[in-house]
Amino acid sequence: MRRAFPSATIQAPKVAAFKGEVGDALDPLRMMQRVVDEALALVDNADGAAVELADPVAMTYIVAGGRLAGSVGLRLSREGSMSGAAVRSGAVLRCDDSETDERVDRMACRQVGARSMICVPLLRADAAVGVLKVSSQSPSAFDDRDVATLRRLASFIAFVIATAAEMTAVTDSTLESGDDAAASEQAAVSQFVANVLVPAAARDARARECIRSVIDDRQFYPVFQPIVDLGTGAIVAVEALTRFTHISRLEPVRCFADAAAVGLGVELETAAVGAALPHLAVLPDRCSMAVNLGPDSIASPQLLAVLGDVDLSRLTIEITEHVAVGDYPELRRQLEAYRSGGARLAVDDTGAGFASFAHIVQLAPDIIKVDVDLTRGVDIDPVRRSLAAAVVAFAHDTGAQVIAEGIETDGELEALQTLGVSHGQGYLLGRPAPLYELELTH
Repeated sequence: MRRAFPSATIQAPKVAAFKGEVGDALDPLRMMQRVVDEALALVDNADGAAVELADPVAMTYIVAGGRLAGSVGLRLSREGSMSGAAVRSGAVLRCDDSETDERVDRMACRQVGARSMICVPLLRADAAVGVLKVSSQSPSAFDDRDVATLRRLASFIAFVIATAAEMTAVTDSTLESGDDAAASEQAAVSQFVANVLVPAAARDARARECIRSVIDDRQFYPVFQPIVDLGTGAIVAVEALTRFTHISRLEPVRCFADAAAVGLGVELETAAVGAALPHLAVLPDRCSMAVNLGPDSIASPQLLAVLGDVDLSRLTIEITEHVAVGDYPELRRQLEAYRSGGARLAVDDTGAGFASFAHIVQLAPDIIKVDVDLTRGVDIDPVRRSLAAAVVAFAHDTGAQVIAEGIETDGELEALQTLGVSHGQGYLLGRPAPLYELELTH
């Protein structure tokens, strides 16, 4: 898999971080919870599941899910419950109706809402240490096939639960640093263990370390793409974009996505904005600057700190249509704090379909940016031309300005002008570059 950042920037992951990731993955309670969750998914009619562990006198619900989720800590008599009977016999037992089955603890079944159930003994060294129970609030919910499936899995389930505890102890011992252990040796050992046991966590840890280094060491810089008035050809604004040192121009989207995936998206986005804003002072007064931000960054205190006393009337906040918005009213409230100070809002990547227009309706932007996929070939594709015309009409009716992205040919430019698009950007009009390379006096 291609990494988002060059290997030269990757620092050795910290042993403690890997120990935490591995410990979480191997924690016996987490393992039991995963067993419960998978049992609920496996057995069609099950609406509850639990792992009960046995002691000399009782069976105790240790983890549970579904309708049994609130039963953790419940204790049943070993002698007066089906769970206890399964432990004593070592056999998978099925109850079709707890109201008539003499083997069950009827009051407990009523308490947890278990009308029918299957109890699977968990054997360790030929001794039953507990049960996996699946249940349903309906009678006769399970059949022989369900019993056979769970019987086949019983040994595996018992093994993984018991082994999780043993693996935790062995892993802790392996990852403990000795007095004479070099830091590089410990890093190599911890990375090996994590790669074997929790490869996804290991990859995340490497990505997190790498992105942390990119942010802390400022391994990025801003470039600016002109936004042009299609009527006059004048540059009226620039969009601030980010480039990373030693990374090709195709990588930034992946870098920001990786940062978001490991919890550093807001920090990277706001750091990128912070690197671009000082260039605002160099722009002619007639030019504004657009910066790209996701919903989480817009709501963050980091953004407030980065903006400081910037003249918001010269700033446009671009929010992409591809970023999911969980709470539109809250996002609008956060945006209003900036819009009331003069900042404009642009909805980026606007394309076809109801979702794009619904996004626009919710945010009521000042600027609608037509996505490159809609711009490309608009002069020769009647479908794209019709969709672009719909966006222009929509913008006209709502009082928004339209900017077409990705203009690369004279034909596309002419078609967009004919449709009434007033502003555009793209390689035909100017590539992203350091600010001093742009013809801002035009």
